[in-house]
Amino acid sequence: MRYAIFTDVHANLEALEAVLASIDKLARDEPIDQIWFLGDLVGYGPNPNECIQKLRERTDVIIAGNHDWAAVGKISLEDFSEAARISAEWTAEQLTEEHRQFLSDLPEHIDMEQADCVLVHGSPYGPLWEYLTSEVLAERSFDCFVTRYCFVGHTHVPIIFQQPEEITNIPTVPLSDNGHLLSDGFDTEEDDEETTELAAIRPAPLSNQAAAQYDQAHGEPESEPVITAVEEIDTTAEEAPEGITDTPPETPEAPDAEETSETRVTESTPEEGEQTEVEAIPEDQETDQGEQPEEGNEEEAKEESSPEMDEHSTELLEITPEDAIHNAEERLNEEIEELLSLLGLSQGLVRVNNEMVIPPEGDWQAPEHYRAIINPGGVGQPRDGDPRAAFMIYDTERGFTFYRVPYEIEKTQEKIINAGLPPYLATRLKFGR
Repeated sequence: MRYAIFTDVHANLEALEAVLASIDKLARDEPIDQIWFLGDLVGYGPNPNECIQKLRERTDVIIAGNHDWAAVGKISLEDFSEAARISAEWTAEQLTEEHRQFLSDLPEHIDMEQADCVLVHGSPYGPLWEYLTSEVLAERSFDCFVTRYCFVGHTHVPIIFQQPEEITNIPTVPLSDNGHLLSDGFDTEEDDEETTELAAIRPAPLSNQAAAQYDQAHGEPESEPVITAVEEIDTTAEEAPEGITDTPPETPEAPDAEETSETRVTESTPEEGEQTEVEAIPEDQETDQGEQPEEGNEEEAKEESSPEMDEHSTELLEITPEDAIHNAEERLNEEIEELLSLLGLSQGLVRVNNEMVIPPEGDWQAPEHYRAIINPGGVGQPRDGDPRAAFMIYDTERGFTFYRVPYEIEKTQEKIINAGLPPYLATRLKFGR
């Protein structure tokens, strides 16, 4: 049996049509038995009704994503980013009553016993919301399904977690009949603005040829979309529509180093019996450098107190001391540990028995006697630095083949702008972020 599997269309009609055309082309050479979709039909993009209609016509299995249920009020928008919330509210206004009901009725997970797999949007542990971005998080999900494979989406990044099947084959935190967790203690995260950055820490490397054509991947496609497993991409770059910049969104600047220095002085407490430099300086002889001028060197002291030296000293203060960097790293580790503890995990306590694998463009097969959680990547909102739409073919006899196809990105961008959605949602498409 052969199955075409994709996820996270996000109302991007051009990307969806390119993927379906690619699947049709593959099916002419070798039949494809079914098409499965792993959630998030809507959100971010400008064509929610058109994408829902086309997916209903062409796919055999559809499960719910967090954006699908958010658009129909089944989950709160409180944990969504601003752009995602605006998009969800806009989508809710566009949906037909029929499509609103369709999204409401979508299941959170489906067991496909005939293909030895289970389908969820986020993870087996958290079907709608959990982002599988590390082996630590994936470890507990392996305890939540008994089939050989689990197919997920949500992060928009092609990734595989694999584990020897002798580790476990009995679920300890199974999904309930309606897809909700039997255990509590799982908190929904913020929308994928931050978590997908974690997933993209290990982006799939482009081939030399694909990298050279990266900026052309959104150009005008040929009469038939070019399917690339390891094949070529032949597209022509075009200018983005007016109002869309080629510059990715700016990342927030780090706190000013001078503020960091101030904080350290405020929080530091000298050891008992220890005298600080400030305490050692008489008030009438204090200098900008915190040193007492030697006898006969008054002229040098004046120069050190001059405005020019003050400016130079300020520049020196902007260099973050090594111990400040060390303290920041310690604080980061403490925050990670705190987050994991909230999730019921601990870096020191969790024994990781799985490994993360970046799938190639082309064929991949799980090692014998291994189980795997597999994400084919996103169709309408890729986040691995490759703007092309992603999907995969699952052949129960031969394994998996991962594909990327270009589509008319600039057309989708123009629609996003014309719809009045946040321009950021258009800009990010070109950069695959």
